[in-house]
Parts: sequence; structure tokens; C-alpha cells
Amino acid sequence: MTDNDNDISEVAKQILNNEESLRGAPRSKIVEAISVLLLARPLRASEIAANLGFEAKYISSYLSYWRKKGLVYQEGGKWHLTTSGELFAKEVITNYNNSRFKEMVVFAKQILSNDQVKPSINNKDVQKTDKNEKEVLSFIEDKTNKANKKQQKSNLEECLRDLTEKLNQEENELIKFLLDKYKQWGSTYLYMDQIQEELKADNVWLFRILKGLQTKRLVYLYQDPKLGLRIGFTQSFKKRIEEC
Repeated sequence: MTDNDNDISEVAKQILNNEESLRGAPRSKIVEAISVLLLARPLRASEIAANLGFEAKYISSYLSYWRKKGLVYQEGGKWHLTTSGELFAKEVITNYNNSRFKEMVVFAKQILSNDQVKPSINNKDVQKTDKNEKEVLSFIEDKTNKANKKQQKSNLEECLRDLTEKLNQEENELIKFLLDKYKQWGSTYLYMDQIQEELKADNVWLFRILKGLQTKRLVYLYQDPKLGLRIGFTQSFKKRIEEC
């Protein structure tokens, strides 16, 4: 692999590791990372998986879905980007670079702001200092409260670890997605088309994973005559969540 390939592979990994950008779109970011790798050169599913740290069959499910959408195609055992796929990958890199630039601008302004602070000993400055200290304490309290809420959310995954550690990688991702929606909306069920759209998932792959979770009695599947297939937590799993 060339230095340019290494650079692109690093960008792909950073896209996956960007926690903020992953919110609300757990699978689409993986597709973005895959497209960035394929922009460098055609790759086998196993090569993509090795670079991103996933199983080959897991990556194949994304590729199958996005082949139907016209972003990739397979030839000679390797996956290639279509013209649309190349435009998509270039847009991903541009957006990533713009995001990084904005972060650096904020950081640069903070450096300048800190450099402009000058010490003073008059009463007005003392009053300003007291006010600043109160603002800092308020800021710390706010951050602490947010950290506590975040800790409570992370405790849910920790509390359910004895169940989730028995799941395979694909089942774990889907359960994590459902739990995230539960924490976000308080809803214990979603519909198949919602999940498929948000995860950008191949229908056959998704149904296979759901059947596995149903067998493990973590989710139920119900065919609503009007709204389609509904996926929700079983009573026993909901009870376990409430205990956490």
C-alpha cells in the first residue's frame, strides 16, 4: 500500500471514530468510510474489512445494499466505485476536511482569546473576577450534570453486558442502535422501514439479524397490517432494561 493509500485509510478510520458524526447514522458512516477507501483503489471485501476492523461478511452487506443504489459495482472479485460513487466519496472527504478546518478555527480563536487576558488589581476587575468565577462554577456544574447523564446512559450498556456479550458483532450493533433510540425517544419499538432507512441496511441481512435476536428473546417481530413489520423489545428484555 502506498503512502497515499495509508492517508486515505487513516481518513476512513477517523470518519468511523468521529463520535459526533456517528450519532443518528451508525451505518451510513461506515459506507462513507468504505467509499473513501475505494476512492484510492478497488478492493476486495476482505481487504476493506481488514482496514476498518470488521468482518468481511459484515462489509459485504453494505456493499450489496449500495450496489443496488448505484454507488459501487463488483468486477474481478474487487469492488469499484461508480461515477456517482466517486462523487460521493470526494464529497465525504471535502466535508471531513471542512469540519476539521472549523475545529481548528475555533481552537485558534481560543488561543488568541487566552493571550489577550491581562492581569489587573482595581475593584472593577475584582468584581469581574468574581463574576467569571461564578460563570466557571456554573459551567462546571452544567458539564458535571451532562457527564452524569452520559454516565447513566453508558451504565445501561454496562448493565446489559452479560446479555450483549453473548451476541455476535452484527447483533450487537443492531441492539445498540435500538437501545440508542430507546434512550433518545423512550420508544421500545421501531418499524422495519425506519431501521432499514437509518442503517442503510440490506433487507435480507437485516431480517436475518432480527431473527437471530428474536431467537435469543431480546426482540419480537410483529406484522402490523397498516404500518408494516414492527420490531420491539420483549417483555423480559424491557424488564431487564428497567432494572438498570
